Amino acid sequence: MRYKLRISLFFIIFVTVGLTQADDDRSKRVMALSSNMILWVVSHTEYAAPDPPSVEFIDQMALRQRCYPGLDLTHVPQLWGIYDPVTATIYLDDDCRLDDQVSASYLLHEIVHHVQVANDAHLHVKCRGRLEGEAVTLQAQWLKEKGVVNPLEALGIDERTLEIISSCLH
Repeated sequence: MRYKLRISLFFIIFVTVGLTQADDDRSKRVMALSSNMILWVVSHTEYAAPDPPSVEFIDQMALRQRCYPGLDLTHVPQLWGIYDPVTATIYLDDDCRLDDQVSASYLLHEIVHHVQVANDAHLHVKCRGRLEGEAVTLQAQWLKEKGVVNPLEALGIDERTLEIISSCLH
């Protein structure tokens, strides 16, 4: 019995240390990637570079609750990330794989929002759709530069949808 208990404790400690190491590696990678993405965004826009935001990985339900508090979440579409301008924190879906260009592009999209807010872009547009359109356009451009042949298709949208996202409907 003691032998099994020692093996179980060893396994729990080993797995916990392994998960902590994986989390540390992911955190280091996301911070380096965030800094590089900020530099990319400012090199493709007129914005100044802010400090990198915090980035947290959370499960899909928590992501939806942050984005749509108080709503029935049964029909809310999947989210890949959101930016909280109050805390300067990006929340990404736990399933975001930073080694996959399309998945990583959602971090870039939220980085664009972080840069926009840091530069007060929201004070200089007619509507938020312009900011969202800029984020999607830069996301697609980044993907194209990374070798994705049809970036909008990879993101699941088309030119018309991008126009709708970017429009101000007043």
